[in-house]
Amino acid sequence: MAEDKLSKWLSNNGFIKKSSTNTNSSTTETKTTITKSTVSKVKKTPQNVLVKKTNQKNSLNFRQRNGRPQTKQEFTKHDPLQARPTIEKRDKFHPINFLPKVNAGEIRVVPLGGMEQVGENMMFIEWDNDIIIIDTGFLFPGPEHFGVDALIPDIEYLKKNKSKIRGVIYTHGHLDHIGGAPYILPELGFPRLFATKLTKELLTAQCSEHPKVASRLKVQEINPKSKLKLGKFEIEFFHINHSVPDGVAIVVKTPYGAIVHSSDFKFDYNPSDDQPIDLARIAQIGKQGVALAMLDSTSVLKEGHTISESVVEETVANEIKQAKGRVIIATFSSNIGRISKIIETAEAEGRTVFLSGRSMERNIGIARKLNYLKCKDKTLQRMSRKANSMDPRKVMILSTGSQGEELAALTRMSAGTHRDIKLVPEDLIIFSSSPIPGNELAIVSVLNNLAEIGCKKIDHRDSDLHVSGHAHKEECKLMTSLLNPKFIAPIHGEIFMRYGHKKIMEESLQIKPENGFIMKNGQGVVLSQKGVRLMTDKEALAGKETLVQLGEKIHDKIIENRSLMSQNGIIMIIIKADADKISKLEVKAQGFIYRDQNHEIFKMIKKEVEKVWTRNYDPARPESQLANPIKQSVERIFLQRFRQDQLVDITIL
Repeated sequence: MAEDKLSKWLSNNGFIKKSSTNTNSSTTETKTTITKSTVSKVKKTPQNVLVKKTNQKNSLNFRQRNGRPQTKQEFTKHDPLQARPTIEKRDKFHPINFLPKVNAGEIRVVPLGGMEQVGENMMFIEWDNDIIIIDTGFLFPGPEHFGVDALIPDIEYLKKNKSKIRGVIYTHGHLDHIGGAPYILPELGFPRLFATKLTKELLTAQCSEHPKVASRLKVQEINPKSKLKLGKFEIEFFHINHSVPDGVAIVVKTPYGAIVHSSDFKFDYNPSDDQPIDLARIAQIGKQGVALAMLDSTSVLKEGHTISESVVEETVANEIKQAKGRVIIATFSSNIGRISKIIETAEAEGRTVFLSGRSMERNIGIARKLNYLKCKDKTLQRMSRKANSMDPRKVMILSTGSQGEELAALTRMSAGTHRDIKLVPEDLIIFSSSPIPGNELAIVSVLNNLAEIGCKKIDHRDSDLHVSGHAHKEECKLMTSLLNPKFIAPIHGEIFMRYGHKKIMEESLQIKPENGFIMKNGQGVVLSQKGVRLMTDKEALAGKETLVQLGEKIHDKIIENRSLMSQNGIIMIIIKADADKISKLEVKAQGFIYRDQNHEIFKMIKKEVEKVWTRNYDPARPESQLANPIKQSVERIFLQRFRQDQLVDITIL
């Protein structure tokens, strides 16, 4: 029986021919004999011989499974990567390759600020005898700037070529994009300005503190659908989301393809101004051909996406509703969309909103004027002692000072020096912001003061109370994919941020390494018929940022003197002489380590002054010319004795 089953299996699988079904015994015996012989051969046949047999015509059914024959594998010429923008295909089929081949000369894109710091954003694009400028921002000073109000980009090249300037275009209303206007525009002869409605109002307000500047501003209002013709330049725009509403990105049309300046941006599908970023418009621009895309790099190294502004608004609203006492919210006064929603929530909860800080009052006034904020007049009040006397459950204070600024309202409240408000443990302090790099120590001081008072404090680490206005990694990748530029030049942010941006685009979107450029202040890129290249060191514009205090430019030497004075004080030498003899010599010290006039250092100074005077006196020369050699000799004493630079002031009576 077992042999019959084996024979049947061998027969069905093509190893032996099927026998006829005769019933006589001879046939049966023959079948049995054949079966035994075949079985013996099968058992002794090597495996490789069996494989060869499967290629024979009588073995075509060897690949049967479950009684169903397998069909032979067929191959086509289909390429699943055909539509994928590989490196080779991006270059070969890029839209700018199909533009008419013309030689329109070189077009220079030169950043003057914002490439080596977060802030001070300004650049210009030059094509033959035409120049357009994008933004005129400033940078807040650091502790090392000793009393300076602001830092602005070096504009010497533009001053020499101001006859070529066709206009200044503003992307949005943050101070790092408009703050330098009062100092820069007069130097450039007050060119035409172009800004959206909100940016125009913020720009005008920024210049209002400089009456001679404000009276000469010429601002033309634009919107995302506007088209400008400035000299050779054809300029279009598209709407972007940021932490201040009414921002636009800039598209500069050229014969070589478009140049796109993204401004500060993020993708927010439910923003405070109810106007999401225009994805379709961005994709349309990409299909038309983008030669160079300059994209925001400030938060590109952060994973994922930014959260929506609507999430922050909801979180803050919940905190206001749950608060049992006064609510003090510290945030940036430029977050107009967020502030408007906060005020509307406070009004719905029956709270009066007290405004603390000049910039806060100004920007909320602009928000009401342009209908970004809709509330009753009685809801808003200027900060007064009334905020102390009212029912705490009916009070909310909007304050500047989220960065611990020395003179800001919250800083003074926490220190107990505010003239109108005295904080109590029942107060809720909300920081609807995140620290700007460099401000951490100042913020810690405020937090220490609040802890001693006993106030409850919450910030972005505790809940979704703040969101960046700058795109994270995935948003930067999406923007680049939609624009599909042939060349990229990351902008805005520290150098390491922009190098990181470039690497991400190379790894994720297959941008060729040689098609990405890291610009520096004064050293941009050149667009021509051959493509894009980095400016050479010889072509770069040498320059250094300008320091401004009380509307006046401050020389570097002044900052150097202030620095020396802060470290070692000042030595003042007063000389009264009669010809080649010194009749009166007085040495004074302020902030110096030694104050006792009997100390040997003062004796050494007097002796050196008398020696230098006698040696260098010449009746044919003014005595004032002796001040410099005396100063150098005294400085040398301090360098030799204390190994330090010393600020020395010489007065000859």
